[in-house]
Amino acid sequence: PILGVQSSSFFSPQGRGALQDIDQLSLFKTLCKACVSVRTVRDIVPKLREAIATAQSGTPGPVFVELPIDVLYPFHVVEKEIGGTKSTRGLRGKAVQWYLQNYIRNLFAGAWEPRDVAPLPVRVPLATEDEVGF
Repeated sequence: PILGVQSSSFFSPQGRGALQDIDQLSLFKTLCKACVSVRTVRDIVPKLREAIATAQSGTPGPVFVELPIDVLYPFHVVEKEIGGTKSTRGLRGKAVQWYLQNYIRNLFAGAWEPRDVAPLPVRVPLATEDEVGF
């Protein structure tokens, strides 16, 4: 499987010339069996398992998984970086602070719940006698 990492809107704002500021899903859609985007930490394991299963199914082929930077950093780093300042002034400051805290809570909601990490079954397609030519 092919794995892609795209910067998030908080660490490297899209539309401002960041190196990874490209619609990667559209770029890889025609080249891969599937394109998947992970939006929350709790979705990393299920989406990666889905992508690997897709890559191995039928005729094996590449898949693309977009992982925004926000989902790759530990909670304390994201909270420190985008959590905003604790001293907010005015209604606008409080609204921004509420939005950022809500974003972090949603990003990490369910992140510490157990996930199925058992190895996926390996399916090796075997050729028939007709395909081999016996």
